[in-house]
Amino acid sequence: MNRKGVSLAIAIVIIIIAVVFVKAITSSKDKVSKASAEKAGLLVDVMYPEPETIEQFYTGTGKLRAVDRFEIVAQVEGQLLPSARSFKEGNSYRKGDLMLEIDQQEFYMNLLAQKSEFITLTTSILPDLKSDYPDAYPLWKTYVSSIDVNAPLAKMPKAQSEQEHFYLSGKGILSKYYSVKSGEEKLAKYSIRAPFTGVVTAVKAEAGKAVRPGSELGTMISTANYDLEITIPLSSMQQIKVGTVAHLSSSDIAGSWTGKVVRISGDIDEQSQSVKVFIRTQGQELKEGMYLNAEIAQKPLENAIKIPRKMVDDNNRLFIVENNALKSIRVNVITRQSDYAIVTGLPTDTPVLATVVKSAYDGMPVRVNE
Repeated sequence: MNRKGVSLAIAIVIIIIAVVFVKAITSSKDKVSKASAEKAGLLVDVMYPEPETIEQFYTGTGKLRAVDRFEIVAQVEGQLLPSARSFKEGNSYRKGDLMLEIDQQEFYMNLLAQKSEFITLTTSILPDLKSDYPDAYPLWKTYVSSIDVNAPLAKMPKAQSEQEHFYLSGKGILSKYYSVKSGEEKLAKYSIRAPFTGVVTAVKAEAGKAVRPGSELGTMISTANYDLEITIPLSSMQQIKVGTVAHLSSSDIAGSWTGKVVRISGDIDEQSQSVKVFIRTQGQELKEGMYLNAEIAQKPLENAIKIPRKMVDDNNRLFIVENNALKSIRVNVITRQSDYAIVTGLPTDTPVLATVVKSAYDGMPVRVNE
């Protein structure tokens, strides 16, 4: 090997030794820095929560359902008339408005025939009444004269004696009268009117469709009042009674509403140990099927402490700072509300960890950020 090659080898060796030396020094400094940091402790924030009177609320979410719901069902047989063309989902009706008509012509003619027979029958007994029951005769004569086949049949004169009642019954007057009145009641069922002011939510009727008793034609609901069904844990039911006020809000639309508890279920869900509560409310913006959030005020908590929920774990433990080190303690969690946990059992002026520290442990050194 010539002198030039020896020089090159020596230079390479010197460079390698220098690199190893620099790495060793850097590693040593990092270890010292890390050890110093661990000894000094992680910089954290603390809070000094004080006992106070805290308003307590129970919150739940449920779905609105109309209080008044009318399932429209045909009670007679016939064909739906053209009025069914305007009977559409979303259309509104006021109480008493005509919604649907079923062809009644044939039945109406039969009813007229029955009324005519009734007039004939009552006319035929007038001579006997005049001779045997003279006091009843003028009443029945006036009654027969006032009958209009196109108008509802008026109430019959009341029998003035038992013998007169037996006579009228034996002549078939009573049975024919009630047969006509039954027909008039049935005639009214050919016209379906709105039982309350509301809106149609489902339609199964079409003009020209033949229906029979029991045929489903649609659904109508009232938009005046709604019931909100929520479930409440059994442990929170002591302060909730019929008449308890609830404040309602929506996650989808702006606004707030007030409701009152109107019913409380008599049984308990065995799995969740909860009770169904029904809250009555109203509002122009509300619609059936909407989800609302309910907030029910409960008795305020005395001498309770509010801690950020993220600082209390599932085992009801949190960290405090003691002698520049973390210490895990258990507290009594009364309830969790939104972003906070309401606790008791925490001594006054205790520095509670307010910084989320990953992999925190008992005895972990920390420094309090002043």
